[in-house]
Amino acid sequence: MNEKAELILVPCHSIWKSSIQPSDRSFNLGQSAEYWHLAPFQYEGNDHLAFIKHGLTAIKLLLQTTHAATVIFSGSQTKKEAGAISEAQSYYFLFERLIRYVMSNNDIEVPNFDDDLCSLLKEIKNLLISQSVDIDEMFYGGSITTEEFSLDSFDNLVYSIYRFEEVNKKFPQKITIIGFAFKMSRFISCHAKAIDYPQSNITYVGIDPKPINYNQKQLSEYYNDLVQMENKNALSLFSSDWYATKDRLLTKKRSRNPFKRTAPYAQNILFKGNGTWIEDDEKYFERNIKNKMPWSLPRK
Repeated sequence: MNEKAELILVPCHSIWKSSIQPSDRSFNLGQSAEYWHLAPFQYEGNDHLAFIKHGLTAIKLLLQTTHAATVIFSGSQTKKEAGAISEAQSYYFLFERLIRYVMSNNDIEVPNFDDDLCSLLKEIKNLLISQSVDIDEMFYGGSITTEEFSLDSFDNLVYSIYRFEEVNKKFPQKITIIGFAFKMSRFISCHAKAIDYPQSNITYVGIDPKPINYNQKQLSEYYNDLVQMENKNALSLFSSDWYATKDRLLTKKRSRNPFKRTAPYAQNILFKGNGTWIEDDEKYFERNIKNKMPWSLPRK
């Protein structure tokens, strides 16, 4: 395996119900909404299929780097009804099942999977075969792992950086984030800036939800609504609360922690967070973060 310099980050958005077995004796590969713990707003766009595209795209990129990267699925135990399983764990086990299914079946068509998903599966299978990849080694040898304490997108980024360091004994030189396109500004303009990670070293791959049987006008309205909701409920909030230490972001974060998880990375991070109020984020950044993080660019 090549030396790993790149973090491929997949922020998780739900928990896959791995124990459900379809009544028709087919496989539960996450293809139906009923196989996920979804919020009401995640049904319209078939968000669960977008989650699968995020993960498969990450694995394809991993193979294209010839394993000079680590894929990290990031997300905590956010849903009481799901029990003590993290979003990240559920993604990890789903994609292991998907990859093994693909490699053991000549026909890799999956019910409800659209053309994009089928193409991803075929590309991945071809890469696995051409590289003679050992699937056990890929999943159990450090190329794909989890970060299981994140409660929001800010955590997704910074905790995954520390998780990468935990696995590889160094911080990532490059980050590729694979998530919803409408969240790109949040990650790049807010989160990367707040931790002084060089924005030039981050690539964002945006894959949005995709409603079925919508005409062009309905699609335009749907995507416009996504952008407006993102601006109202996330981007504007993180712009004025960089580290999510105040309401409303802190309240939202706490509501996603029914099992009272505490991130082990917190003791290593040079900013407060974790509920400690930061009065002036910009001054805090200038005093404590800028040019002081392990990944900060050298001063000119």
